Amino acid sequence: MDSRLIIALEDFPEEGRFLEGDIDGAVFGIDSAELRSTGPLHYALDAHLYEHELVLRGSLAAPFNMCCNRCLARFDYTAEIPDVTLSFDVAGKGSFDATDALREELVLVLPSYPKCEHAGLDCEKNDIIRDFRLDKNPGSGVDSAAPSGDSVWDVLDKLPK
Repeated sequence: MDSRLIIALEDFPEEGRFLEGDIDGAVFGIDSAELRSTGPLHYALDAHLYEHELVLRGSLAAPFNMCCNRCLARFDYTAEIPDVTLSFDVAGKGSFDATDALREELVLVLPSYPKCEHAGLDCEKNDIIRDFRLDKNPGSGVDSAAPSGDSVWDVLDKLPK
């Protein structure tokens, strides 16, 4: 497993090059109680060099372990980008290190508010509160999150309009 993706630009084939492999998950630098990288960053990319521009097209994926922000349960999540396109100016360079760009693309697709549903799991808090499912129909209005059925908005409804 490589620690970097360095693309040699000298004698680059005109038809391009297919790049596939794994970069050590330590490249993410993420190891906290809320989020951990648990495996390598996998890439499958078509690389083409057009004069001074390097274009990479393909897919990226990396596994993570997250903590649900509602119930605090841990779950595994794979961040994936099935169709990524990246472009770099490589004028005057003999090689190019694409590692940081690939890492940043995957970090951007990580959920900012992780929930069990991101991994296809049922969150135990949904059974108690009954109002936090990701697939909730927004057209039906907002139902009460209070288990008693009383709406927290009832007090506001009583204010003069």
